[in-house]
Amino acid sequence: MTNITRNILAFTQGVIDLIIYWLSFSLAMSLWLSGIPAVFAFEIRAFFAGTMLAVFFFNSLYSFQNWIFWDEIKAVLKSTALIVLVIVLYLYSQKFDLSRFMITSGILIFVPLCLLARYVFRRIFFALGLLTTNIIILGAGRTGEIFAEKIIAHPFTSCKVVGFLDDDPEKQGKIIAGFPVLGTLDDFMKVYGEYRIDEAASAISTASRSLLTHILDIVEFHVRQVHYIPDMYMLTTFSASMHDVDGLPVISASQGLLNPINRAVKSTFDYVGAVFAIVIFSPVMLWVSWKIKRTDGGEAVTVQERMGCKFRAFNAYKFRLVRRYGALLRNTGIYELPMLFNVLKGEMSLVGPRPLMPKEIENCDDVMRKIYTVKPGISGFWQVSGRSNIDMELRGEMTLYYIRNWSLWLDIVILLRTLYVMISKMITKPGRTN
Repeated sequence: MTNITRNILAFTQGVIDLIIYWLSFSLAMSLWLSGIPAVFAFEIRAFFAGTMLAVFFFNSLYSFQNWIFWDEIKAVLKSTALIVLVIVLYLYSQKFDLSRFMITSGILIFVPLCLLARYVFRRIFFALGLLTTNIIILGAGRTGEIFAEKIIAHPFTSCKVVGFLDDDPEKQGKIIAGFPVLGTLDDFMKVYGEYRIDEAASAISTASRSLLTHILDIVEFHVRQVHYIPDMYMLTTFSASMHDVDGLPVISASQGLLNPINRAVKSTFDYVGAVFAIVIFSPVMLWVSWKIKRTDGGEAVTVQERMGCKFRAFNAYKFRLVRRYGALLRNTGIYELPMLFNVLKGEMSLVGPRPLMPKEIENCDDVMRKIYTVKPGISGFWQVSGRSNIDMELRGEMTLYYIRNWSLWLDIVILLRTLYVMISKMITKPGRTN
């Protein structure tokens, strides 16, 4: 994609955002400002719209940098919060008597419409080939394969993997994650000219400093951006930040759930979220309990011993999987809803590692001991990763990655994706219900 095309699409996205923003606040004002002169309302709408465009622009929402839709949601929400702050300060300074309900209504209309429009816009123009970023992955090992699978799983990235380059002779000509190994690193210029490469991703997790320098020498000045992907689930933290200390680059990483403050925040979120979820899902849980009791007269909820934080035993609650409804409850994950009460008791989290069975702690290694310094969760990072062939070692690495990189937003994303998976399975794999 050329820079001219990208600029045209960015301008188009801005016009779409502007129209949605204008209409959202026009609708809100029509509900709350019927007695205010039209010119006054027009001036306010114009200021609101200009503020939106400026904030979105400076937060890079017109550069198509977010590869995952969840990141786009986060960026829009953060930008909208700043917009509201600017608007409130402006109205206060000008002594405009506008209803807070009007501002809230406008935002509540704008945010979902904006996100929907951005998603549809990205998908349509990607399908038309107008917003496609051709990317070559340097390294056809496990890290490169996972990266390619992530791009496939998230079409919002607008990236198109053309293939891999790898110096390993045994990988030449092979197909990795559905994409061919097109040659060695020294074949970059040939592949660059043939496929019109826009960006490159270095996915050689064990690359030495000299190899990284060699890769940079090959791709520098040819592609728009170079991405460096370390060994994804080991020592990496995506909450890291870089600082300049008198010309010396220093990378600082947060402690994730190893930080006591973060644990306290997570515990508060778990409790509030569990109460909210129990209220929302109470009709479903009551209906399931009634169905199970009606089937054979037995108890609806079963108690199973599980090992939690620091391998302490606790009783996990689950719906009993009776013959007629077992497939439905298991496929959708509904059978685990009673564990929300384990969250209220402080024995589990909404998101965390899988609870262990007692016999599993006999073979625990150092990785498992690190993982179970936190509470187990109803859902988890690897469960919503989109990969169905995850072995136990990779599960452990991904869970450690989650612990080191925990954030409140990450928990929210995992829970939303869990809900999406539940609904999808209810539609596609309903199981036997008669």
